[in-house]
Formats: sequence, C-alpha cells, structure tokens
Amino acid sequence: MSEKYFNVDELLSSLFPDQSLITLFDDRIQELGIAPTNALEIMDIEFRALQKILKGTSPRVDTRNLMKLSNFLNLPLERVVKLFYRALESNFPEMQEFPQDKIEFINKNFDLAMLKRMGFIKDLANYQHIEDCILRYFGYKSIFEFKLPDQDVAFSAGIRPPKSILSKGFWIKSAIDTFNILSNPYEYNRNSLMAYIPEIRWQSTNVENGLKNVVNDLYRLGVTVVYQTSVPSLHLKGATVIVNDKPCIVLTDYMGYYTTLWHTLCHELSHVLFDLEDIRKSRYHISEDKNNELPIQEKEDAADYFAREFLFSKDKLELIKPHINNKKFIEEYAMRNQIHESFIYTYYAKERGKEDLKAWARVKLKDPSFKSIMKYIENPWDHFDPIEKHIENLKNNGIYN
Repeated sequence: MSEKYFNVDELLSSLFPDQSLITLFDDRIQELGIAPTNALEIMDIEFRALQKILKGTSPRVDTRNLMKLSNFLNLPLERVVKLFYRALESNFPEMQEFPQDKIEFINKNFDLAMLKRMGFIKDLANYQHIEDCILRYFGYKSIFEFKLPDQDVAFSAGIRPPKSILSKGFWIKSAIDTFNILSNPYEYNRNSLMAYIPEIRWQSTNVENGLKNVVNDLYRLGVTVVYQTSVPSLHLKGATVIVNDKPCIVLTDYMGYYTTLWHTLCHELSHVLFDLEDIRKSRYHISEDKNNELPIQEKEDAADYFAREFLFSKDKLELIKPHINNKKFIEEYAMRNQIHESFIYTYYAKERGKEDLKAWARVKLKDPSFKSIMKYIENPWDHFDPIEKHIENLKNNGIYN
C-alpha cells in the first residue's frame, strides 16, 4: 500500500464520530499507540474493506474481516457483528427489523399478491416498502389509519377476510378517500339530475371533451364522478358510493372500450336515481359481473337495462341490424340519434357476436381511442400520485371546476 493511495489518519477523522465501531477502532489505536496503517497491517485488511465495516456502507463483507476486527478490538465477535448491523441499518432503512404488529396488520388488511400484480408495490417481502407505498398513496401518517369499508359480514373484524374482499376493500377505500378529499360543495337534487340526464347521450359524440364536460356538469349537480383503474380478476365495472350524504360514482376501464365508460356511467346513474336509499344503508354499491345474490343481480340487470335503453335501445338496434355492414348508414343513423357510432357496433356485437364472427372486429375498428382522456383522469396503480396530489392535478386539468 502507498501513502498516495490513501491517508488513513485524514480519512478516519472525517468519518462520523458517533458510529460505535469507528469510535471503538479509534480508541483501540490510541490505546496501542499505533498508526491506523499499522492496524491495517496487523489485521491484514485492506483499507476499503475496513471502511465498509466501520461505516456500514455495504451489507456484503467478508466475515473473516469481521473476525479479524473482533480480535484486534479484543471484543466478542457477536458484539462486533451487532454494531456492524446497527451501522448498516442507518444506511439501509429497509434492513431494519419491521414491527410485528405492523406486519400482522398489513397481512390482515391487504392482498399483497394483488397489490404486486397491480404494480402498486414492487416487493412482497419488504414491509417497509409496502408501508411507505400505502402511507404515500393515502396520505396517512400511520398504517393503522387504514380501515376496510364496512359492509355486512364480509368486512367484519376477526377472521381474516378472503383475498378478493381485501382487494375489493382496497379499491373502494381508495375511492371513498378520494371523494372525501374532493368534498363536493354542491347539494344533490334528484329532480335536477333527472332533468340533466337527456343531455348526456350527445356528449358521447365528443370523444375529446364529452366525458369531462359531463363530469363537470354532474359535479355541479352534487354527483361526483371519478375514474379509477379496476383491480385484476375482480371484474369490477363501477360503484356508487355515499360520501357526506351525496352520491358519488366510480368509473373503471372495464372491457377497455370507449362505450363501456359511458354505459357504466349511465348504469351507476340508474343506481343513484332508483337505489339511493338502499345504498345509503351500506354506504356503497359495487357493480360487478356474476353476482350470486339475486336481489343485487336484479338491480344490476335493471341498471343495465336503463343504460342500454337510454344510450341506444334494442328497438333501434333491431331497425339497423340489416344495415350493419353499411358504414354510411350506421354513421348517419348514429348522428340522427345523437350517439357515437361505436355504441351501435358494440351493442350489436353483444347480441350477435356468436353468430356474426365479424361483429367484434367492427367494434375494434370503430372504437375511438380514449388515451387522451385517460392521461387527464387516471392515477395508474403502477406509478401513482398521492390521492391529494391526483385531485390537484384533476382540478388543474379543468375537471371539477
């Protein structure tokens, strides 16, 4: 080793004085009356290797060097290792021992595998990372602030709920917190909403701004609408939530078609108009496929019927079926009915998709891209903003004004 390569005395003096191993090492060379370079020769350790141990700058060290340092300091190896890990923890917080009560709480209230699949978290085993993601997204100071929404026995305390319930609970909790932060100041009036409904259909023809216009109009009518990406495998279409005694609607990207955004909106508006008192009892209603509870499925069917008949009725579809291959006819018929032509192709495909093998191909051809809409209203799970920040972005983009 050359003195030009390093100056041990100068470098050691620059190390943090409150690091235990550093202090012990400095005390030991003072006690022996030797220079640091002599200590390195006695231990047969390279300077950089010793520095990594003393400063705790790398979890990967040669255990033989820990033993050499232990012998030089005349301390038990166990104590040297403990002090080394203490130094590591100050530089690598993720290595700190995570509290058991937090681990149990996280496991009980979150489906970690689903959060990983969503991209919300990156590491299933790093509970510090998991906690940080949850706190940052919801704006909590403590993980224990999170509480699954209450609905019947599914969310009761005690036995750990099924994972599908945890994922659904996370999704609806995210929406509820969003609505609480938005805090719509306008009063809801059912008659005003009913008077406005007929204006919704023609807004669908405005791909760029129609949905934003409707969301703003509904907001002023006391009905708050937000978009929230669905959760994989749960088949969530949307939800109607009661927050501050006002109806709030969650839209999703279910099926991924432009028409489904509008159909879901009208479906949920049907729940607002006709099922609000029942929803008030549980605070929210989730619209999803294949619900096995007959009363809920009946309401889902009724809401679907309302949305379908309002947007493009079955009677109208029967009239245009013979002309489905006549693009000009479909385009003009859609214009006369103040609806985007993609609705005609989508509803036709839903009815005749098994018989007409080209039906869904026409849907994909005529389905307008709504990526420009998504970039203004989406808060992607895999690179999310905190809810409060997301709402600020929405308002800056002219939504909820």
